[in-house]
Amino acid sequence: MKKKTNVIRKIIRFWFRHKSGDGLEAKLGYRFKDASLLAHALVHRSWIAGKDIPYTDNNERLEFLGDSILNMLATEYLYKTHPKATEGDLSKWKGAIVSGHALAQTSLLWNLGTYIRIGKSEVRMGGRYKENILADAFEAILGAVYLDAGLDAVRTILETFHFPRTQSIVAGADFLNYKSTLLEAMQAKSLPLPEYEVIGESGPEHHKVFDVQVLLEGKVCGRGSGVSKKKAEQEAAACALKLLEEEEK
Repeated sequence: MKKKTNVIRKIIRFWFRHKSGDGLEAKLGYRFKDASLLAHALVHRSWIAGKDIPYTDNNERLEFLGDSILNMLATEYLYKTHPKATEGDLSKWKGAIVSGHALAQTSLLWNLGTYIRIGKSEVRMGGRYKENILADAFEAILGAVYLDAGLDAVRTILETFHFPRTQSIVAGADFLNYKSTLLEAMQAKSLPLPEYEVIGESGPEHHKVFDVQVLLEGKVCGRGSGVSKKKAEQEAAACALKLLEEEEK
């Protein structure tokens, strides 16, 4: 079993270096010394399902690492570039630039969805364009770069692609708080407040993925998933807002 698993891992690493990794590395402007780190960062958990590959070979551990690194470097960037900003403003701006929506938008610069290994059923459900999958892969790549070359290499990538978008993220739709917007929409119509329910959990105990649905007047109007309940709720609220917009047309 162990020998078979090692063979599979070697095939995965070879495939990414010669079929996918080269193209993405060119877009990142970074060449991995250890190609397996990039391969690992691009494996969504749905691709593991049904294969003789350990669950931990998906990108969730690297995403966990990359998330922490992103938050630290975003804090550093804002602190240095906005010396007169208040703590409240810095916190608000950081929340915007590390949001899943903002990360997913930046990932489009790399056409990241085409490189992620996703299960067939997830692909049919539009997985290559889901914000949570793109954002998680974005953070997993940051974690992989950190392990491959350290903090400065991650900082360079963020300062090249993501941080220059800070102003547009904060000023534009990237900073939309879907839960707050949905709440305001319901209040404006004097309707009951949205209700959020966790309908599922998956993944290892230290890094679960939550599935959440939002109910409007007792009816399910949106679902979302994420590595925190907050992220899942935001995605569910975004779906509900789209439904409300369609109903008003």
